[in-house]
Parts: sequence; structure tokens; C-alpha cells
Amino acid sequence: MKNISLFSLRSAQPFLLTLLFITTVHIADAQVIFQEDKNNFIRLVEKQNETDSDMRANQHPFTLQEQDVSAILSAIQVVKNKNTSTPLFSNEQVALLAAYLPEALRTATAQQDVIFALSKEKRYLAGLKTQTYYVAGSIFVADDQLNILIGEFDKVANKAYEMAYDPTSQGLVKYDFDFGNRKQAKFSFDSPLSFSAPGIELKTENRFDWVVAPTQLAFDAPVEKETLSPANRENTPSKKDVAGSAPLPAENDIVARFKRLDALKKANLISETEYAEKRRQLLDEL
Repeated sequence: MKNISLFSLRSAQPFLLTLLFITTVHIADAQVIFQEDKNNFIRLVEKQNETDSDMRANQHPFTLQEQDVSAILSAIQVVKNKNTSTPLFSNEQVALLAAYLPEALRTATAQQDVIFALSKEKRYLAGLKTQTYYVAGSIFVADDQLNILIGEFDKVANKAYEMAYDPTSQGLVKYDFDFGNRKQAKFSFDSPLSFSAPGIELKTENRFDWVVAPTQLAFDAPVEKETLSPANRENTPSKKDVAGSAPLPAENDIVARFKRLDALKKANLISETEYAEKRRQLLDEL
């Protein structure tokens, strides 16, 4: 029995090496748009065709405005229970995607998707401790709509694992992320969603992991739109929650503005002089 197992293992080695090589090539072929560390990035990858219906090419390259990206992402809420919901993306995550997604879509080919994994910090124990969470997914344009596939939401960073394998916090630990699928997975993201801007909706009624939105939003439109089942109609955020119309907490707002400024500079959307001036203005507000 031991000999058979050993033979099977040896026979499998070429296959395992081939699989490892293929995976490495796939990662190497990814085009980096933004990279902060191993677990914070925005990249272009080859489109994964899960079904025959997905063989159509994406509508890339595509020009999308930064303010439209910000408005769309800020309007997506995850419904926690009957009375509460939380933003799918934090202010910092919205700022980064708004700065880099337009560049990614302008660069993308018809056979590429944008994938992302971005972290956020939550404080607990009266602010004395923090916990890191990740959101991950993929984005592409098709049929004149921005498609957002949600793969991960509030994926918890394993602090104990990181301390064991990266005790000096050099960013050595890399997490595996689910970037969503056009073909519905058995254990895909399944939390109900609500939307506080017109035109944003689910791709299909029975899938909460696939959101579609117009590539331009009517910012002055008074319409409020919700999705999902009638049981969740009352959970739709009020008009004051529409992106840009409600004030943010002071601490979160200033951090998000610094992140946004850094993202704009990295994307070469502002000059060094403009960056220094805006940064000084933010520091004066502290």
C-alpha cells in the first residue's frame, strides 16, 4: 500500500509542477494599476469565461468619470437587519477605486476584467484595538453598464496567522481572495443590498453578488431606488444617504480625503505643486 501511494505521488509531480507554473504565469500576467501591499491592489486580468453566455467581449476600453465611480460605489449598502445597513465600500475604498478604476477601464482590453482587494480598519474596545477587513471583487463594462461582482465582503484578517508568519509586519502574508464569478457560485456573497441612487440594481433578482449601474448617474435626480424583496423595502437608505449629500464623521472624512489626495497623486492626476498645496490645506484643518 505504501508503494502504491508513493508511486501515485511521484506520478502526480509533473501535473502539480505544471499547475504551479500555470498559476504563476496567470499572476505574472496581471497588469497592476494600484498596489499598496500584497493584499491591497487593483489589477487587470484576463476575463474568465465561466459559461457560453459570457463569451461576449467586454465593452473596453471605456471612459468613466471619477465622480460617477464615487457616486455609484457610495450608493451601495449591505443590509444587516431590518433596521441597519452598512456601506459596501468604506470612504477610503471608494476614494481609491474612484481614482484608479477610470484609468483601469481606459487601459483594459475587451478580454480583461478589473479585479480589486482593498482593506479597511474598524475600531473596537472603545477605539483601543483595530481589526482589518477586506472587500474584493471584479468590475467590467458591458451593455453600457458598470458591472460589479462581489467576491468578498468584510473578510477578516487573521492577526494570529500574520503574527506567526510575519512577526515584524513586513507585509509578507498574502490572502487568497474570491473576486466573484459571472456564473453563480454555490457559496457566493448572499447578503441583501439596497441602493440610494437611481438606476443601480441587481443583475438578476436571485443574485446579490452582481450589481449593475449606469455609467453616468443623474446626481440631481430625486428618485430613490431599492432592490430586493418586498420585506426589505423599508431598509432603503433615505435621500440624505445619497453619495455626497450627507456629512461624514470628521475623523473618517479627513482620513479619506488624505487617501484620495495620495491616490490622485499616484495616478498622476495632479501635479506635485497641487498635491503639496492640497495637503497643506488638509493639515490646516486638523
